[in-house]
Amino acid sequence: MLWERKHISDSVSVEVILKRINQLVLLGINPLIILGAFWFVKLDSMKLALLPMLGVLTLVLGGILAISISKFQKLDRAKTGAMFVSGSFTNMGNFGGLFCFVFIGPETVPYIAMFRLLEQFVYYAIGFPIAKSFGSTDQPEGQRTRGLLNLLVDPYVLFSLLSIVVGCLLSISSWERPAVYGDFIAYAVPLSSLLLVISIGFNMKVKAIRGYLKECCSISVVKFLMVPLAVTSLAYFLGIGQLEDYMVLKVILILTAMPPAFTSLIPPQLYKLDGDLANSSWLFNTALLLLVAPILYYIVSTM
Repeated sequence: MLWERKHISDSVSVEVILKRINQLVLLGINPLIILGAFWFVKLDSMKLALLPMLGVLTLVLGGILAISISKFQKLDRAKTGAMFVSGSFTNMGNFGGLFCFVFIGPETVPYIAMFRLLEQFVYYAIGFPIAKSFGSTDQPEGQRTRGLLNLLVDPYVLFSLLSIVVGCLLSISSWERPAVYGDFIAYAVPLSSLLLVISIGFNMKVKAIRGYLKECCSISVVKFLMVPLAVTSLAYFLGIGQLEDYMVLKVILILTAMPPAFTSLIPPQLYKLDGDLANSSWLFNTALLLLVAPILYYIVSTM
C-alpha cells in the first residue's frame, strides 16, 4: 500500500530487495536447515521412500480434479488451463513447511524435504506442458526441453539436493550434530518462511477476485478437502501412519492441504491462459488459510 501510494521513494527498488531476500533464504538459510535436519534424523524405514511418490500424487491428483471440475462447469480452454495450475501447483514450501514446524516441530523438516523432493520436476516436466496444451504461446517448441535443462542447473534445486545428500552422509557418519544446530533450526525455519511470504503480500491484488468466486470455491474443495483426504488415506493404508507416532502422517496431511503455489501464476502468463482466474484463485485460497489452519491444528493435535 505504501508503494502504490508513492510513500516509498522511486529510488528504492522494492522488487529488487524482495528478490535478494528470496535468494538469501533459498540459497543460504534453507539449505542449512535441510542439511541440519537430515544430519540429525535417522531415515531407517523403507516406507519413507514412498514420500516423494505421494508428493507427486498430490500434484497430479490436484490437477486431474481441477480439470474434471472445469469440464463439469463447461469452462473454456483458457479457464480450464488456469484451473489446472491452481489445482496442481501447491504451496507446500512457504506455508506447508511453516505450519508443520509450528504445529508439530523442527523434527518435521526432513520429511517435508522428502515429500517435496520431486516437486519442481513435476512442475516443469508435467505441469507446464499440460498448461501449455490449454493455451497458446509464441515461444519456440524447445521451451519445455530448455525448462528441464534449466531445472537441472537451477541453483535453488541444486542447493536443496546437495543439502539433502550432505545431510544424509553426515547422518551415517560418526560425527554428531552440534547441539547449537538445533537452536539455529528452531529460529531459522519461521524466519525463512516469514521472509519468503513478504513477497507474496507485496504482490496481492485483492480486487482480482471479483467474478471468479465459483471457480475459487471449486479449487478450495480440491485443495483443502479432496486431495488431502485421498492422499492421507492412501498413506495410512500404506503403513506410513505408524511411523514416528503418526508424525509423518501429520506432515502429509498438512502439506496436502495447502493453497495454490505462487508458481501457479506463471503458466497463465506464458501460455495466455486466464490470468485473472489464476490470480483470484491463488489469493482467495491463500486467504482461506485463516480458516483452514485452525482446523488443521485441531486435527493434528488430536491424531
